[in-house]
Amino acid sequence: MARSTLFDRLNQELEAFGKKAQAALDEGKLQIDVMRVRRKRDSAARDLGLLVYKRERGGEIEARRTDALLLKLDGLEAELARLANQLEEARRQRPTRSAAQQPATSPGGGSTQTSGDAHPSGEPIQPSGEPAQPAAGASA
Repeated sequence: MARSTLFDRLNQELEAFGKKAQAALDEGKLQIDVMRVRRKRDSAARDLGLLVYKRERGGEIEARRTDALLLKLDGLEAELARLANQLEEARRQRPTRSAAQQPATSPGGGSTQTSGDAHPSGEPIQPSGEPAQPAAGASA
C-alpha cells in the first residue's frame, strides 16, 4: 500500500510540474507576441514620424499613406491591449504552490526560508545579500 501512495504522490507532483511548465511556456509565448507587436508598432510610428517630418519640411505626401499608418497604429495598439489582457489572465491562472510545497515555519511562527526580503535577523536584505544598515542618524 505504501508503494502505491508513493507512486500516487509522485504522479501528483509530476502533473503539477507539467502544469507549471505549460503555464510558463504559454506566458513566454505571449511575451514574445507582445514584443513582436511592439516592434511593428514602433516601426509604424517611425514611418509616420518620417512622413510628418517630410510634410513639415515642405515635401509632398499622400494623405492616404498617413491615414493608413494611423489605422495600422490603432490596430496594433488594440492588439497590444488584447495581449496584455491575455498575459494578465495567464498570470492570474498560474498554478500556485500547494500546501505541501509551502515553506516550513519556525517555532516562532516565522518562515525558515530567507530568500528575498529579510535576513534571518529580520532585517531587510540589500542587493548584495547583506542586512541593510540603518541610515545615518536613524535609530534602530
